Amino acid sequence: MILNLTLIAMPFFLLLGVFLLISCFAFIINFTDTMSNILKIRILMLVACTLCISILLCWIGQQLIDVTNDIFLTLVGAPWYFWNINNIKILLMFIMNCIKNENIVLAGICVDYKLIVTVLRISASYALVLIKLRKSSLV
Repeated sequence: MILNLTLIAMPFFLLLGVFLLISCFAFIINFTDTMSNILKIRILMLVACTLCISILLCWIGQQLIDVTNDIFLTLVGAPWYFWNINNIKILLMFIMNCIKNENIVLAGICVDYKLIVTVLRISASYALVLIKLRKSSLV
């Protein structure tokens, strides 16, 4: 039940997070000269905390992928030729279950290193587009 609710809400929260990051970049770039120092520090802390949490979540997702890969490599390197038939069958069942790496995938989005790079790249490109639009409207 919780997974179904998460699958419904995940795209909304992802889009909301990307739009929030883009708007923070655009706000910082466009209104840097008129902001007070306290407001600059607050926005900088907001962006830093958001990036740290995003990087941490993506790092945890990548660690899950790496650990399941290490389990598979350990099972493949086991000295199975000294074992009896029942233990070899159990080992083969473990290997078959470990062929595909476990990862956190919700709504088609895999949480790993690629996700944080993609989000940062999209946010920076949209912020640059907003800056160019602002400069072209001022001229």
